[in-house]
Amino acid sequence: MKFYSQSLAFLTYSWGLLTISFAISQPAQASIVCEPGTIINHANNSLAACILGQDMTVQLSSSSTGTSNFPCRAKNYIFFDDKGQFKSCKLSQDIDIREANSVKKCLENYKVDVSVLKNGILSINCSPY
Repeated sequence: MKFYSQSLAFLTYSWGLLTISFAISQPAQASIVCEPGTIINHANNSLAACILGQDMTVQLSSSSTGTSNFPCRAKNYIFFDDKGQFKSCKLSQDIDIREANSVKKCLENYKVDVSVLKNGILSINCSPY
């Protein structure tokens, strides 16, 4: 689905999973503001990536890690897998990542990569963009 205009392209992907419950996946409605001409789709026509037109916070929930917020920076790509689940973005502010009994900081302007391991645990990696 593509919309072109002089301003921003507004997309609503109701099949996306921006809120994820790993015990039971529940589809959530998500509005994503993409820059015109930057939309990339997977073969199944779900959103693969686009350049964000405004800052956006993605919230993921897991029974093992609780709720995690990922503040994504506008004017940079945001990525999703073919099931509509959030994968990656450039951070618009620092976040803390809790792993077992430790906390590490993922800095503003770093790339955050998120995946779900086979055991249902959320894996979060952070690296310079």
